[in-house]
Amino acid sequence: MKMVAIATIADAVPLTGENRVFAKLGLEALRSPANLGLRALFEVAQVGGRVVTSGEVAFRIAPRLNAAGRMDVARDVIELFSVKDPARAKEIASRLDQLNAERQEEERRILDAIDSRFAEEPALHDAFCIVIDGDGWHRGVIGITATRIVERYGRPALVISRDGDEAHGSGRSIPAFHLLNALESCASIFTRYGGHAHAVGFSLPASRLGELRSHLDEYAHARLTVADFDPILNLDAALPLEHVTPELFQALCRLEPFGMGNPEPVFSACAVRMMAPPRLIKDKHVKLKLAPSLDREEADSSKPNWRRSLHFDALGWRMAESVQKAELLPGDSLDIAFSIDQNDHPEFGGLELSLRDIKTKTAQGVETKFLRAIGN
Repeated sequence: MKMVAIATIADAVPLTGENRVFAKLGLEALRSPANLGLRALFEVAQVGGRVVTSGEVAFRIAPRLNAAGRMDVARDVIELFSVKDPARAKEIASRLDQLNAERQEEERRILDAIDSRFAEEPALHDAFCIVIDGDGWHRGVIGITATRIVERYGRPALVISRDGDEAHGSGRSIPAFHLLNALESCASIFTRYGGHAHAVGFSLPASRLGELRSHLDEYAHARLTVADFDPILNLDAALPLEHVTPELFQALCRLEPFGMGNPEPVFSACAVRMMAPPRLIKDKHVKLKLAPSLDREEADSSKPNWRRSLHFDALGWRMAESVQKAELLPGDSLDIAFSIDQNDHPEFGGLELSLRDIKTKTAQGVETKFLRAIGN
């Protein structure tokens, strides 16, 4: 059941019906894994000792398992779960951890190369379907890279690795664009292809890359408008920060496990106050200290007010670059979209916010722009 839960979450199947039962029971059992390989994997991923969440499986466990097939050979995972020697289990788990780090580094390298191409080729910014290629890009990473390009530019993206006369690619899309239909409209270009509306894989002669780029951009222009590139974030409810309580968090926990088909609730809060300068975490994440908004009477009053002392740490994953560009200052007013999480650190733990998006305002209340997660 533990392995079924990991596979169900990692493969992003809907967490409804029997899948939800498998995931919930398996996650509860993962509190105390017996398999030597699984225990070693949890150790390197710094997971365990409590009820494991679907998010930890998706973002800590699954990437390390997938790294074997992406960067090397998947049989390392088979051995990890069948090995009987604890030392060998730790050795394999450490290797998977290292392969995942190499995958992240290769992903950054390709993204840096793509960023340089966008800076050098203004025409890429006008493409309705981004088709970008490079020599020797790692084929196990280009799918993840395509996802990052879609997140950053809001357009369908195909990332292609050239290897001599052959080219191999992976694509990701936006809700308004059926990517497999797009490939089927020029099927003769490919030596093979497959996928679905949101993700595809394919190979083709490198000599036909220009033909593919032209066709897909024309195809996309006929079916998309600029408005289709605006990302949409679905919100469940408006929730002032003073209503974020441990009791609410516990109620939300009863809705778990979250994932495909049962997304984590996302809330909005307007005109929250930034209480301190942003703090960078590992150069790509950011932590903000936020407090509820005060109306004019409360702001001008000299009397003690509980809302003046209430504040939350808010984590913005992959938001460091956009927050730095926005030059946020203490006193700025923000509209935020967030989910509610809990930091289990024994000294400074407690409720915290996980930022999904920020709409910035200056201290004078002038609106600027949204800051979505970008970067690596």
